[in-house]
Amino acid sequence: MRQDSYRSDIDGLRAIAVLAVFLHHLSPGWLPGGFVGVDIFFVISGYLITSQVFQELREGRFSLKGFYQRRINRIVPALLTVLLACVLVGSVLLSPVDLVRLYNNALFALLGVSNLFIWLKYGNYFAADASEAPLLHTWSLGVEEQFYLVWPLMVLLVYRFAPRYLLWLLGMGVVMAVGFSEYATGNFATAAYYLLPTRFFELMLGGWLAIWHVQHRPNVGAGQSFICTVLGYLAIVVPLWMLNEEATFPGLNALWPCLGTLLLIQAGSNGARSPLLASRPMVFVGLVSYSLYLWHWPLIAYLNYLEVPMSAGLAVLVMALALLLAWLSWRYVEKPFRRSGLQLSFARVFFRRFAAPVLGLAVLAGAGQALDGFPARFSPQVNALEAMTLDKPAQNRRGCHVPNALYRTEPDAACRLGAQKEALDGIMVGDSFANHFTGMVDLLARPDNISLMDYTLDSCPPILGYRDRMPAVYADHCAVRNQRVFELIERNHYPYVVLAGNWPPDEASQGLVEASLEKAVAASGEVIVILDNPLIEKAATCPIRQLMFGLARDCAVAQRNRPQYWAQVRERFPQIHFIDPDEVICKGGNCSPMIDGKLLYLDRAHLNGVGSRFIGQALLARGYSLLNDPRKKSMQDNGLKAAL
Repeated sequence: MRQDSYRSDIDGLRAIAVLAVFLHHLSPGWLPGGFVGVDIFFVISGYLITSQVFQELREGRFSLKGFYQRRINRIVPALLTVLLACVLVGSVLLSPVDLVRLYNNALFALLGVSNLFIWLKYGNYFAADASEAPLLHTWSLGVEEQFYLVWPLMVLLVYRFAPRYLLWLLGMGVVMAVGFSEYATGNFATAAYYLLPTRFFELMLGGWLAIWHVQHRPNVGAGQSFICTVLGYLAIVVPLWMLNEEATFPGLNALWPCLGTLLLIQAGSNGARSPLLASRPMVFVGLVSYSLYLWHWPLIAYLNYLEVPMSAGLAVLVMALALLLAWLSWRYVEKPFRRSGLQLSFARVFFRRFAAPVLGLAVLAGAGQALDGFPARFSPQVNALEAMTLDKPAQNRRGCHVPNALYRTEPDAACRLGAQKEALDGIMVGDSFANHFTGMVDLLARPDNISLMDYTLDSCPPILGYRDRMPAVYADHCAVRNQRVFELIERNHYPYVVLAGNWPPDEASQGLVEASLEKAVAASGEVIVILDNPLIEKAATCPIRQLMFGLARDCAVAQRNRPQYWAQVRERFPQIHFIDPDEVICKGGNCSPMIDGKLLYLDRAHLNGVGSRFIGQALLARGYSLLNDPRKKSMQDNGLKAAL
């Protein structure tokens, strides 16, 4: 966009975007849908970038080299400043594993693929461990930078070969991209949140409006401007308050704030500026919005890492500090580097401001990996506990426990637990909770000389007809897998069937649970049910942080009451053997993530391999095995004595 076409109201829109994200990150309850601020940014970026590219194309002076040079000058200096600050602070505060992850994330952020890294390393954007990742927010920069690689080429090709149909073709592209985003969000929710293909329509919408403005220079009257303003604010404000972290996103839910942003851009295209958007405070925040976005999250993430609760007073201090850092970054990094970059050749800009920093971060990431995150910074106890978090059952049982997307995978006869013998005695089925119990089951099955094949699938408890607490596509996959599992059980009449999972917490599912157990009991010799373990917030990190920072915090939680239906299930199926991990994890009404110096948990819900084996060993020491329950035997003996 030309300098003489500067629009203060668009900076005001940027302010809305960054402040929405900031408030949501400070405390999600303050603005539940504040994460849609990123989508507002995407539309604005698409509009401004395309305005400039298309104007230069029409004037015959567009250059890909010039475009990418401007992008490097605009993005890299402030980003690199924040990356280096995060690396310096992280090198003091972060545990070895977290530090290696930070170094790698910094490298991927500078390369423009942070969204891929965060998707693969953290998964759900709203997960508890992601809230402590200092560079989590750089995923959106990855989306934008990938867009910048392909969008100018797309516009250039269509403009050269089909200029008359440019708006029509791009409009059709937007419609298809929205449809794909909605489909992918429903079927691959985590990937859809982070990746460019599902966010493409947001940037394309801004690009489409920019081309329309350049081609037609529409004359928007005062009445039309007013209507666009009102509708635009509504389309943005309603999602900010109505959406939350449980919403399916992006897809159609992201379309509304994007359309609202388009309407507000359109409303100001006649030169009339919204008093709110064009106000001096909003314009100031908009001018520093890129740096503010970069700085705000590391401040919050490091506070989360130190387990400092966010109060209203602390939030004000964080906002003030972030604004100060943003202004300093804008004044002394963004502006000078952007101006000086215009005097340099593309080669110099590329090598000095991109290639050299990438090389430096690559060396740092490599050193961190090779030296295991510099563990000498902490005590041996801290390093020993953190090593336990690396014992991941899903990786230990690679090929035996599979992601939900691989639901058609057949059971592997090599996936054995328990007695090491050729004959197969039974099968263990369930979800990721079943998988994390494999270490325990492996130990408990040996005294009874039982050999089991484990056949587990993510997000798929062994309950026929159960579809709650999972995306629709997962539910479909799970239905197919469970049907196959119970067909296997009925066909093979296994002597032993072990069922484990994240069992439903509500009484409404009792009928489905009982029907599945009845089917298993009818088709097999013995059925063993493993109840789920307690959920403990920050279970994997709390004991480690206590040692790292001397935090005076009790990591244990009160033991929860199991759903009432389990008492009825036990009464209806007295022949089923039940194994309850609470008997080891919980004592005196409290459940602890660490016992006898052993860290049991991988995250708030799942056990690590050390914890699974520890529970198995503890149960063995108390006289348990896969088939033996000393409490049940004691009750039977007491009953026999009473009868005599």
